[in-house]
Formats: sequence, structure tokens, C-alpha cells
Amino acid sequence: MSEHLSNIVVCGLIARDGKIFVAKRAATKLTFPGSYELIGGHVDPGEQPVAALEREIMEELGVRVKVGQVVDVFTYESEGMFKVEICYLCSLEDPTAEPTLNPADHSEARWITVDEIPQLQKEDEEVEVLQKAFNIIKGAENE
Repeated sequence: MSEHLSNIVVCGLIARDGKIFVAKRAATKLTFPGSYELIGGHVDPGEQPVAALEREIMEELGVRVKVGQVVDVFTYESEGMFKVEICYLCSLEDPTAEPTLNPADHSEARWITVDEIPQLQKEDEEVEVLQKAFNIIKGAENE
């Protein structure tokens, strides 16, 4: 038996017009309040990761996404648990849809370019994930 409780987390890098959607966590959140993050959450027991991501994005933003390729997978410890985070490149099912924030989860959001990553003032694994996603997007645009 492992000495750690483990948890699987999924997040979506929602891309549109060469930009990626990020949201600022609500100030009332217990962990990382006021910091920018990718949209996602925990995979429930028996739930598949892609289905969990579709559910989380619908709950948090009210939009449906097409889940694409895995951008990165990494591990970390948080809240006394060992977590595995799977990050997927996504697109909006309806490209004209605009995500609507749930104020219990997020206070603001924006579509960023690769040059705007430093403005997020993030110092975690998601910075590298964003870089990788922009490299994938750039490669797809050049095909």
C-alpha cells in the first residue's frame, strides 16, 4: 500500500485564435486564491479523464469542449495528497461561445498569447505546460 493518498487531476488548455484561456481563482478558494490557473479538476472514482475534463469545464465555464491531445502529465503534492495532473489541448465545440465564469470558482479570466505567460506571475508546472501547448498550436498553424 502506498504511503500517499493519490488523486488524478485533469486540466484543459482551451485554445482559440492562437490564444489559451486562463482564469483567476476566486479569493475565497482555500488553495491558491487569486492565482491564475488552467480550467479543470479532480477525476471522480470510475470516471474517465476526458469525461471528467468535459464535466469540469461545463461546470466551471458553461461551455462544451472538444478534448484533444495530451500536452503534458506531471505530479505534485497538495493538500496532503500525491496528485497526477493530465493536461489536454482543447477547443470550444462552438467556436463563437464565450466561457462564463462561476464566481464561486473564478473572479476573472482572459485569453493569453505565449508572450503574456509572465504576466500571470505563475511559478508552477503549468507554466511549462502553457509553453508546450503554444508550441503545439504554433506547429499546427504551420502545417
